[in-house]
Amino acid sequence: YNGRSNVYLKLTVPKRPVLRHQMFMWYAPVVVMNVVKASQRGQKNNKNVRPPGGYSVCFENKNTDQRVKVIFDVVLTSDEGQEDELQNKIIKKEHLTPLESNFKEGIKAANTILNEMKYMEKREARMRHTAESTNSKIRFFSYVSVIVLLGVTWLQRTYLKSYFKKKKLM
Repeated sequence: YNGRSNVYLKLTVPKRPVLRHQMFMWYAPVVVMNVVKASQRGQKNNKNVRPPGGYSVCFENKNTDQRVKVIFDVVLTSDEGQEDELQNKIIKKEHLTPLESNFKEGIKAANTILNEMKYMEKREARMRHTAESTNSKIRFFSYVSVIVLLGVTWLQRTYLKSYFKKKKLM
């Protein structure tokens, strides 16, 4: 066990090079962010170009001797509406000073961070619920095990007591 699972994630856009090809590590999440920006790199007029046919996600298992279970959790967010709203408030790009441009980028980054924090809060709540549910199931199983153990002990004691009475050893 070296942490590597030999399972790969491959993210592609039709008729373009592979956006991401990454190996999974055991029990470590893989977060893919800014997919649209990555798909638009190297394109002319990248603001208006949309990928033809969407995105393709493939999981490739290079393990020949074992099956692998992948838990897939997708969260889609879009900043397009926020960007258009900000553009309407600002007159022209050539009227902006570098400080205002940097401030706009800072606002975008802050909004992205806030969205990620909200997502992480939801994820943490879901994980807490899962942990509490598992804990209650384990507790129930423990109680049942103790009851079965006490029942078997009582049965053995009763059987041995009757056996020794029949043999007149007691």
